[in-house]
Amino acid sequence: MKLTINEIAQIANVAKSTVSKALNGQKGVSEENRRRILEIIDSMDYEPNASAKALAQSKTGAIGLVIPHDTHYSLSGAYWAGIITAVATEATKEGYNLLLIPQSDNSNSINQLESIIRKRSVDGLIIAAEQIDIQSIERLKTKGIPFVFLGKNPQIHHYAVDVKNIDGAQRVTSILIERGYKNIACIAGPKEYIYTTDRIQGFSNALQNAGLDSTRIVYSHYSAYEARKNTSLLLQQHPDIDAVFIAAGGEFVLNILEVIRFSGIPLKKLGVGAFDDYRVYDFLECPIIAAKQPMEKMGASISRTLFSLIDGETPFPMFKEFDIELILR
Repeated sequence: MKLTINEIAQIANVAKSTVSKALNGQKGVSEENRRRILEIIDSMDYEPNASAKALAQSKTGAIGLVIPHDTHYSLSGAYWAGIITAVATEATKEGYNLLLIPQSDNSNSINQLESIIRKRSVDGLIIAAEQIDIQSIERLKTKGIPFVFLGKNPQIHHYAVDVKNIDGAQRVTSILIERGYKNIACIAGPKEYIYTTDRIQGFSNALQNAGLDSTRIVYSHYSAYEARKNTSLLLQQHPDIDAVFIAAGGEFVLNILEVIRFSGIPLKKLGVGAFDDYRVYDFLECPIIAAKQPMEKMGASISRTLFSLIDGETPFPMFKEFDIELILR
């Protein structure tokens, strides 16, 4: 039998506000009344209405996940799909709705985030760190909206979850070297992103440790056009490459390999490493060494950190960094 707060108040012979305080663990309720209310709830299998509970606590009952780039790119690979699934699972456990907020250069997406901050439409935000500006962060602080970064932000030291980008890139590149490749190039994401810088550092470390040239590097935005254009540029500058480390995943990898294939380089002879795993790689001509990120663990960790901040707690540690897993596709 499902009861409302009004019905519980009538049965317990107390005010509706007393029931609400008892449900939310607030002060101002005698121990006798609190015990009687909880016994009624247990015996009647009461389920609180999520919207009413949120309203009583001055909360929205929702958290937001700010996705970088445009949704076509972000959702084309395994990474963001895995993160969204993990966060949604944790949000459901805690009784929250999950709002996806794309954040690209498109003015509509920027206005959407600004509107959410202005109206305080969520209780907290998980933010992809590479595309959030300092002005938005200041507005979040002013509004008192808790937030956690996915990745490191160059402008602010804050609660964040990430992977060991330098170590992962170095391990992938080292396997390419162990397999006998000597002319290894790298195609990376935007130069201004911290994770791009870290992955380039890992790539360079591995080659320099082996006494090999570490200068075959091009940067690219993630659109299909930019990926294809910059891959063509790399091949023009370095026609002797025998392997490539792609410092990102998803459609970015597929667009790059498409250009290489049409250039005449046999993919079966090309060494390929990628910083992300994608089951589609099993169906390509070339074997791929993939740095698999633990999206489920990362999504769960960042969600729990955000919930702690929403509840006024101080999570520890402030920064959590996960290992990658090498997958040989």
